[in-house]
Amino acid sequence: MDGQSLIPLESINAVEVFTGPNLDELLAKIRQETATIVPDVSTAGGRKEIASLAYKVARSKTTIDEAGKSLVAEWKKQSAEVDASRKKARDYLDALKDEVRKPLDDWEAEQARIEREAAEKAEAERLAAAEAARVEMERKEAELAAREAAIAAKEKAEADRLAAEQAERERAEREERIRADAAAKAERDAAEAVARAEREAAEAVERERLAAERAEAERLAAIERGKAMEAAAAERERIAAENAAKAQAEAVRQAEERAAREAARVEAERVAEAARIKAEEEKRAANKRHRATINNAVLNDLVKAGCSEETAKLLVIAIASGKVAHTSIAY
Repeated sequence: MDGQSLIPLESINAVEVFTGPNLDELLAKIRQETATIVPDVSTAGGRKEIASLAYKVARSKTTIDEAGKSLVAEWKKQSAEVDASRKKARDYLDALKDEVRKPLDDWEAEQARIEREAAEKAEAERLAAAEAARVEMERKEAELAAREAAIAAKEKAEADRLAAEQAERERAEREERIRADAAAKAERDAAEAVARAEREAAEAVERERLAAERAEAERLAAIERGKAMEAAAAERERIAAENAAKAQAEAVRQAEERAAREAARVEAERVAEAARIKAEEEKRAANKRHRATINNAVLNDLVKAGCSEETAKLLVIAIASGKVAHTSIAY
């Protein structure tokens, strides 16, 4: 053998090979040579031995075919028989080559399939892992945004509650100051009115006393001027006393009227301030109801668009709180 084929080149007699049963014997001998090797694709050496054997079969085919071609060149008359033998040898050895190589081809195809499926599985796992990571990231981001929105909403609600409590305290303090100021002013005005009435009464009493003294003096003088003069003096004294009493009563009445008017003015101011505070509270309540109506409409639209009710609430709170850039709710 030449080391590259399964038959020795020097042993080939083209006439004998292609004109008798020698070709079948030669082919059988080549098959016998291939049968001495047990195919083993589990090792690199075994796979290499199979490839080498298949290559030798191919080289044997080439050797026989070339011998036949040489015979045809010299033996024109038997070309048909030689061509048929050549074709037979080619087909047979091609089939034998394929048969010999089939375990290796099958193994290589199986390895290619295994590698392809492993690559596809690895890619699918990578894509699945990437998708899972993306979904988890989005879930964590949504969860973080929801927590931040909930915290912001809670802080805003607490701030609103504190502001409302502060406003209520300030309102109560204003009303209390107004009532206290009004009561104090009314008390001062009443005290001043009473003091003025007492002064005026004292002045009237003093005038009455002086008038009485004058009347007494006149009475004494009248004793000397006669009974007529005495009667006239007594009448004047009576009239003066009556006038003094009337003046004192009028002063007290006017003081009481001024105190009542001042108290009424203070009460009117208190009622007006209370009405103004109530109007502001009603305005804030109406605005709050209006904002709640708008927010509910936005929430319903978000739910209709595919958001869950909880997510829609968080979005409305975030937008209303100014947490979402370039987005607002028109009230």
